[in-house]
Amino acid sequence: MRWLVEQYYQSSAYKEISAGYRRTRRGILDKFCEEHGDKRYTQLQPRHIRKFRDAMMDRPGSANNLLKALRQVFKYAVNYDYLDTNPVAVVERLKIKNKDGFHAWTLEEIEQFESTHPIGSKARLAFAFLLYTGQRRSDVVQMGRQHVKDGWMTVVQQKTGKRIEIPILDNLQSIIDASQTGDLTYLVTEYGKPFTSNGFGNWFRKKCNEAGLPQCSAHGVRKAAASHLADIGCTVHEIMSITGHDTVTEVQRYTKAAQQKQLAERVRQRIDGHK
Repeated sequence: MRWLVEQYYQSSAYKEISAGYRRTRRGILDKFCEEHGDKRYTQLQPRHIRKFRDAMMDRPGSANNLLKALRQVFKYAVNYDYLDTNPVAVVERLKIKNKDGFHAWTLEEIEQFESTHPIGSKARLAFAFLLYTGQRRSDVVQMGRQHVKDGWMTVVQQKTGKRIEIPILDNLQSIIDASQTGDLTYLVTEYGKPFTSNGFGNWFRKKCNEAGLPQCSAHGVRKAAASHLADIGCTVHEIMSITGHDTVTEVQRYTKAAQQKQLAERVRQRIDGHK
């Protein structure tokens, strides 16, 4: 199994995916091989894979990510005649009860964080980048003045490799102007060095706790940004132009609550108007 995974790492199928996805997939497969790397991949059957999946039922998202990674490895094996069939193709994904994922910040939670961390603090600057750009933490920690020209910031998303241009909103610019920033990146550690994505996530987690918001996270700010754009009437494709999502389905998960409220408001207007 380890040999097959190593062959897959050398394939165009693996090298053509974005750097962020490659790191994630390699981490999943390397961990799998720590336990199963010495087993014969030719003897792997769907029933075996279902057992691996079921052992992770308390972590359905992780189980499904493992299935996705293994499915690509065995797809490669079939394409290069190492196997006749893909044993993972017939294995069902686990259902995830909470499809909403990370908690999206409410307006009250945003106000609570901002009252705890005033303009001028590093925490408020970090929050402003998350909220007013709608980007992932892995992209926010890369942002610097060199990426800005004529009021627009160019972002190459670390997870997808996608290049997008987003406007620097007035609220964000005013907070940048009032804050101490780094040289190569706006956000830096206490030692003056750029954050890593995980390091930033852990640091921001502490800032949420300081504000009495243990249920909130950096990723949840991205959801709140998308939801706010939906609240003010932006279309799904307009939201995608800011967040950089590739599919409508992904954005609809962020915005379904706002869309439901808008539709309900139309119903109210029609009923009141008829009455």
